[in-house]
Amino acid sequence: MKIQRASTNGRTRVRAGLFAGIFAGILTGIFFAFLRPNPPITFDVFYFAAKQSLSGPIVYETEYGLWTYTPASLLYFYPYALLFDFETALTIHRLLSVFVSISFGYVLTAFIQRHEHMERIDRLAVFLFSIASVYPIVNVINGSFVGVFAMLLGAGWLLMESKRYSGGALWALASITKGYPAFWGVYMVRIRNWRAVLAAVVTGVVSTVIGLLVFGIDAYVRFFTVAGRSRVRYEQFRGGASPDNEAVTPLRALGQLFPQIDPAIWTPVILVVIVVLTIFAYYAIPADSLNNRATLLLVTVLGVWFIMPTSQDLDIYILYAPLLVLLFAARERLVQSLYVAGTVFVSYNFGRGELRAVSELFGVSNLVMPIGDPVLSFATMPMYGITMLYIGCLGKAWACFTE
Repeated sequence: MKIQRASTNGRTRVRAGLFAGIFAGILTGIFFAFLRPNPPITFDVFYFAAKQSLSGPIVYETEYGLWTYTPASLLYFYPYALLFDFETALTIHRLLSVFVSISFGYVLTAFIQRHEHMERIDRLAVFLFSIASVYPIVNVINGSFVGVFAMLLGAGWLLMESKRYSGGALWALASITKGYPAFWGVYMVRIRNWRAVLAAVVTGVVSTVIGLLVFGIDAYVRFFTVAGRSRVRYEQFRGGASPDNEAVTPLRALGQLFPQIDPAIWTPVILVVIVVLTIFAYYAIPADSLNNRATLLLVTVLGVWFIMPTSQDLDIYILYAPLLVLLFAARERLVQSLYVAGTVFVSYNFGRGELRAVSELFGVSNLVMPIGDPVLSFATMPMYGITMLYIGCLGKAWACFTE
């Protein structure tokens, strides 16, 4: 395999972007350690939903919040509920999340090194970004399931790239949890990885049948009527989205621009636009190189993200595998620059309140907030970031189309 060297300027941009993201992760850890020592926990919903289902039907509306995942995904949390009290289970889950992040970071770094020339500083930057940027850090602190979820999706793709079709099975397991990765199947169809498609279908069907046998049809009916509908929260955007709404979706910006329009109207509009752009990208970009396949995957993931009414910022962790590959594989200067800028923007996940507090601390509020206030009222930093990444993907498609 011939490994191409990137330009010096391009590699410098990538290193700067990755270390900026690592610095953001360090700042996040300091913030939680000193300013928010008792952070919000998401693991309690997982744990107590599993606990309650052991002695009765699945309870989606727990006293700790709404369980919004499929019944089959409860099986993952049964060992915690059966063997440990909550505090012990949370500690074990956090340790497991750290192990998963470190393992995923190591595998991802090794994968990129096999395909692209990397200096020692590049390997260090990729590995540290994978384990110490904002999303792995917050995932561990909050006791979230996103780390395992991102590993299934990222490792699944790396397996497919290594000609191991079990990657499709990992994607199916991730889909059993949250559902929407099932739409990534169009990527497997586009690159004609039929064995991965078969592995995904078989795994998905078997997992669903097991879920039906264990929990019953009623549990799935209630999942779609209670938990499933809870993810479509158009009321957040009616009359204009709150300037502090953290949703990472075009609906937030559209709600600011057109507060008088019912936000439910925008979803089919966004769907049509994204489908057209995705078809163009799929047509223009051949699936004959790692760079191209990573672009096809990223444009697919982001397209699904844009269509979903309420995407969550912590799920950005799932972008790491194709994004980090593209930072090193992209050859077009503008495209790579957009990827680097998008990486930095998604890494600095702060809102108006945090920006005001920091700018006041350094006495520059009068200079910063007249710009920062309207910018962060219109959209979140992660939304700006993933938009840059999407434009970068479309730029790559256009470059391929005009060759």
